[in-house]
Amino acid sequence: MKKIILIFTAFTFSLAVLSQGNTGAKGKNKQKNKTENSGVSVKDEKIKKEMDDHNRKVWDGVSENGKGPKPSKNQPAKVRASFQRDYPNANNVSWSKYRGDWTATFGNGLNYSTAVYHANGDRRDTRTPVTRNEMPKNVLDSVFKRRPGTRLDDIIKIEVPNVVKDIFRVKDVIQGRSEYFYYNRDGVLVKYNY
Repeated sequence: MKKIILIFTAFTFSLAVLSQGNTGAKGKNKQKNKTENSGVSVKDEKIKKEMDDHNRKVWDGVSENGKGPKPSKNQPAKVRASFQRDYPNANNVSWSKYRGDWTATFGNGLNYSTAVYHANGDRRDTRTPVTRNEMPKNVLDSVFKRRPGTRLDDIIKIEVPNVVKDIFRVKDVIQGRSEYFYYNRDGVLVKYNY
């Protein structure tokens, strides 16, 4: 009888040890699989946040009802080919669609830019956030002459194909409301619709 109790106790103890060992392994595998299968690394999350911040700046004041571009993966072949031709070294490209146009947000060195294409592959413009130091002196002088109290928070450089002078979109807060002004490289206030 003592032998049976001793064997039963040893067997129960062995099962307990084995189940704890397997549970631990399952937990480790689950954690490992979670990292592997989610496909989202810390680096990917950082890139996504940077792109979200970039898109907020680029589309702020332009988007209808606060709705910006919608993510999309099925851009036309002409659009893909034009983008590859225009930006062969682009990285971390994310496609979306806005107002019937295709937008590619991409890394171009230290910054992100957004290129906007019509469905036929013609590029409408490319938008890149810039700092005050990257703005031409003519534009700065014109901005502060027109509105001396302007805060230069969000400045977007807009490059339009076949237009020699880049356009700079300057955000100003007037009586608690954001307003956007467009200047060409010479500091002349211009209209830009998009």
